[in-house]
Amino acid sequence: MLETITLVLARAGQPMRAGQIHAATKQLAGEPLLWTSVKAALAAGASGQRPRFQRVGHGIYQLTGSAAR
Repeated sequence: MLETITLVLARAGQPMRAGQIHAATKQLAGEPLLWTSVKAALAAGASGQRPRFQRVGHGIYQLTGSAAR
C-alpha cells in the first residue's frame, strides 16, 4: 500500500487530497481498496523518524524530499 501511494504522489508531482489519493490508488491497483486502509497508510507514512509523506494541510499530503528520489 505504501509503495502504491508513493507512486501515486510521485506521478502527481504535487500535494493531493486524501480522497484523490484513495481514488488514484484504487485505479492503479486495479481493485477496490478500503478507505480506512489508505487513510491508515497515509498516517503511518507521515510519522516516524523517516516519514515518506508530509501532511501539508487537513487531509492533504505530499511526498517528503527523501521519498521523491
